[in-house]
Amino acid sequence: MRVLVELLRDRVGSPLSVASLARDLGVSHGTVSSYLEILQALFIIFAVHPWHRNVARALLHAPKVYFYDTGLVRGDHGVKLENAAAAMLLKHVNFLKDSRGRETELHYIRTKDGAEVDFVISDERELTDLIECKAADTKLHPALKRFAGQFPGAKAVQIVGDLRQPQTKDGIEITDAAQWLAQLSV
Repeated sequence: MRVLVELLRDRVGSPLSVASLARDLGVSHGTVSSYLEILQALFIIFAVHPWHRNVARALLHAPKVYFYDTGLVRGDHGVKLENAAAAMLLKHVNFLKDSRGRETELHYIRTKDGAEVDFVISDERELTDLIECKAADTKLHPALKRFAGQFPGAKAVQIVGDLRQPQTKDGIEITDAAQWLAQLSV
């Protein structure tokens, strides 16, 4: 299990392949699945599943794994920011669930052609928020623009770790990550 945690530290924010982990560890698929469940039950990791209107179809796709303790994340500033944002968004979603009794969930969205937005929030199975994390890039993320067009009712925001000037491009807010995350309900 310790080796699994070490492998996960390098795979934060990437779709997780249980089969690949099983091969790397030399254990069965079922063993890795059990270990992942244990790590989730111990609040070491949490999974963010892909969003899809059809829940059964979403479960077929690979989740992304994040750490509750952001100090366990290995990677560049962008990966660490994404993990921190995931943890804060999970707290926000859980607060909304608990305080309003609504079916609010945290997901990511990805198409077959690889277009992906880091996080989406759904409320009663409808997308309400699209959130893309960037370490320093102020260029509008093409997939965020694409999904914002597909889901015009959802608020789209690109949060940036190192941002000089907030701006709005094509109706999408590009804002400072720390300020935006600080205003979440937790």
